Amino acid sequence: MYLHQPWNGRNIHGRIYLNEQGINAQYSGPAKDALAYAKWVKEDHRFAGVLVQISPVSNGHAFPRLRLRYKPSLVQLEGGISHLPLLEPSIRAIPLTPSQWRNRLEALNKVNDCSNGDLNGNCILLDVRNGYEWDVGHFQGAPRPDVDCFRSTSFGLSDSMVSESDPLAAIDKEKTDVLMYCTGGIRCDVYSAILRGRGFKRLYTLMGGISHYLKSEGSAGWVGNLFVFDARLALPPPVFKPEVKTEASKTQAFLDNSFAKCYICGSKVSELRHRNCANLDCNLLFLCCMACVNQSRGCCCLKCTSAARLRPVLPGHQRYQKWHHYREVELERR
Repeated sequence: MYLHQPWNGRNIHGRIYLNEQGINAQYSGPAKDALAYAKWVKEDHRFAGVLVQISPVSNGHAFPRLRLRYKPSLVQLEGGISHLPLLEPSIRAIPLTPSQWRNRLEALNKVNDCSNGDLNGNCILLDVRNGYEWDVGHFQGAPRPDVDCFRSTSFGLSDSMVSESDPLAAIDKEKTDVLMYCTGGIRCDVYSAILRGRGFKRLYTLMGGISHYLKSEGSAGWVGNLFVFDARLALPPPVFKPEVKTEASKTQAFLDNSFAKCYICGSKVSELRHRNCANLDCNLLFLCCMACVNQSRGCCCLKCTSAARLRPVLPGHQRYQKWHHYREVELERR
């Protein structure tokens, strides 16, 4: 309960997951309370080297309550991660500071058009997130990951030398630099340990993830917004570094969304926000234009519109609550 001690008397919500391999924690609250906790963490020698990141919340709490849980796995991956030597730094990918990451991308992009993720024949830019996160925003040149849940990520694990969905399938494991990135860095730490075991030698990761990069370097090299796993869902780069007014940020402000399309009709989506399918038993997270939201009653497909447990269409950016909040309404409708 040590991590709970500084919350007494403070308006703090969030989630804390911990086990023998580390801590994965996110909080929300008034600025004075959040800053006070960040200060407390930084002053404790046991958390030396821990990167504490802060981003604004405009519409109240990003989490419904404060929860502390022991979790066997800090992230969910097929086969589990408890066997991985995550506490050994030499096993994980080499961290690059945001400025180092930006220099690598800029230098490599000058050599070749990196539209396929292959920056110069000896380097691969790898997005270790889910496809729906890429849909909201990504580094220029990173191919879309064909993954709907990190649990099923399998980059570099196939014995086949040819795979359209695996950018690591045919590369030289000893000579190719693999530049990995995710939101905060934890998925890269976990997955790089797996790739080490598969013989990949030159693994690099973005220190602190995308959120740390946007705060340090602004939107240079970044396209779109950043997907986050809380009530905010997506944040534009200026939120992280509002004082930066570079040419890049002017031309990409809020931002280039030409790559984002409605999941249902394929039209361009002007608002980079996801919503969950109204069918509780599907709950797919997808981008959708308002015309399709209304026509499909908040569902991702025609089949889901006739589902047994159908929730109402939510206005704006609200998030669905537990099923019992809608059960009586649904029974009356039927």
